[in-house]
Amino acid sequence: MGHRATFRFILLRQDDIDAIVEYPKILRDQIIIDFSRLQGLRTHEVATVRWSNLCLENGFINVLDSKKHVRVLLPLHWSLAERLMALKEETSPSEDDWVIKPLRSVNVKKSALGKPISNDAIADVVKWYAQKAGIFDWRRYNSTLLRAYFAADWVRRKRSLKMLQYMMRHNSLSMTFRYVSKILFWSELQREFNRVQQKPRRLKKLNVSEMLENPVAKQCLRCPAVKVCKYADEAVQSEWAEGCRFFREIVEKAKQKKFQEVIKRD
Repeated sequence: MGHRATFRFILLRQDDIDAIVEYPKILRDQIIIDFSRLQGLRTHEVATVRWSNLCLENGFINVLDSKKHVRVLLPLHWSLAERLMALKEETSPSEDDWVIKPLRSVNVKKSALGKPISNDAIADVVKWYAQKAGIFDWRRYNSTLLRAYFAADWVRRKRSLKMLQYMMRHNSLSMTFRYVSKILFWSELQREFNRVQQKPRRLKKLNVSEMLENPVAKQCLRCPAVKVCKYADEAVQSEWAEGCRFFREIVEKAKQKKFQEVIKRD
């Protein structure tokens, strides 16, 4: 791979997501973030939700899919339902009103009156709170990233994959896995690092004959640097050469085993 090769993983810290959720003081902005984080809605779907599409008593939301242009009935997250109830009591809207409306302090053009909030305005809200929360790479945060986090967190909690496909409204499960495969949680990376550090010699429990058949072991034993370098003994004794020392011990054990077999045969 060349120097221009890039990783397509997105590393997320749970603390950063929690900071975005806790920072907003405006209830409307909290709902904007939770629509994507807890419900997995797309940006345009967040902007076009009406109060008539919500059934807060039974906990359902009727979403107009922005890709297929059909109505889909989805279960509403209980935390999001509570905040929607609080917003409804605060604003007393009509059934045809948009749930997400521009703030009164924002200058709205006359041509935009009665229309839903723009997708760019939704994205700016997420970016603004990510910046205020002190996140290092706040520019990449948007509703699509929170939607991908919703899918990855669903899999991390070991929930039904078919239900996730329904919540994401994808035709195939492979499309859903595209969202899941992009997210890598920092906590899981740190847990794997600690596991490797705590058990550096876990491979020694394997059978010697099986390890000699391992292609990685054969490649290590055929390494020309080990055969040619006059400082090979010092390198093997180094704590950084744990793998080389391990394979050298395998060779010594194999030689002793064959030597004992020859003695018994004679």
